[in-house]
Amino acid sequence: MCAKKTKPGSGSKALSSAPAPTATPPSWPPFKPALPVAPLTPEPLTEFPRKVVQDAAFAQRLWEETGLQEALREEGVKGLWDGEPIGLNPNIRIYRYTKGQFFDAHYDDWNPVSLSQGSSTIAAKTTWTLLLYLTSVADGCTGGETVFYPFDRRVTREEVAVAPETGMVLLHKHGDECMLHEGREVTAGEKWIIRTDICVPR
Repeated sequence: MCAKKTKPGSGSKALSSAPAPTATPPSWPPFKPALPVAPLTPEPLTEFPRKVVQDAAFAQRLWEETGLQEALREEGVKGLWDGEPIGLNPNIRIYRYTKGQFFDAHYDDWNPVSLSQGSSTIAAKTTWTLLLYLTSVADGCTGGETVFYPFDRRVTREEVAVAPETGMVLLHKHGDECMLHEGREVTAGEKWIIRTDICVPR
């Protein structure tokens, strides 16, 4: 599991090596939160408002224009990703949680994907989940921590809780080695996340 946030002027190696953005913001369809707030139940919650778009151009911009690809290829971490990272999953998921909503404990699975690079298509697979947080306490969001259980959900002293922070990227392994994790209940405001995945060649 890795979490990183870069700020202008912070001296981050990844940030300083990123080229300036060259494209306009994505023209996605309007977000339509048609699903109601769900009460806490013992069942895993998956019916929170969300939008799923196939946007290879946005995935490429996130990969190339933020310093992410340079950060993932640094000497100290480049062996973590189960292969050479070649891009991000173009399946972009935007999640919105409002007060009372949560995502119960679950595992993320890997998926086969096809990535376009120039005139060729590369058979790839996802290996790590990437969560980009768009809100934090400063934006009025409280609660909503992403919590990992390395051993047993009942052993709370072993849990690893990550609070939402605007601009932070959280990476965690999925597939057979995925840790049990959940998104805790949002107690005030809204939590917004963009999710995609790191891809390596199949």
